[in-house]
Amino acid sequence: MFTNLERLSVEVDGRYATPEELDFLKSYFGTFKYRISAYQKIKNNESLIMNQIQENLEKMNPDIFMQGSVNLKSKWHLDTVRVLRYSAMALLIDDPEYLQQRLLIWFSTILQAFKVQALTELTHQTMSDVIKGYLTSEENNLFLPIIEMNYNTLCKKRPS
Repeated sequence: MFTNLERLSVEVDGRYATPEELDFLKSYFGTFKYRISAYQKIKNNESLIMNQIQENLEKMNPDIFMQGSVNLKSKWHLDTVRVLRYSAMALLIDDPEYLQQRLLIWFSTILQAFKVQALTELTHQTMSDVIKGYLTSEENNLFLPIIEMNYNTLCKKRPS
């Protein structure tokens, strides 16, 4: 939304916007009630969502948070909450670019350096499954593409 507004302000400098240039506003306001509802559900259920993701991961592999002798659970929790919160904000303001620029690009480099791609992949697959149970289909239609973008940015290998 903010990225689109900024782009619009540059493109229409000195003139009125065309109806086509304003279409993103119609789309945004048409989905706003679902965005705010999903945002509030994620915010209000954050600890339940996180616990469920963690439990599901540990069911798949009881040692999933161990990297050698190092337990990554608390770091994983902080990082996953951060991604969830930024994702919820991107949903609310309808600005996936915000999420990409503010967090994902930088964070993907960190994850690759620490060699936790397998855990990251499972986390985002599990997050997608868990989130579906908290949101309506309309809300999921708006939020799950953001989770997919997270997965694609954080889990796809980049050339070194």
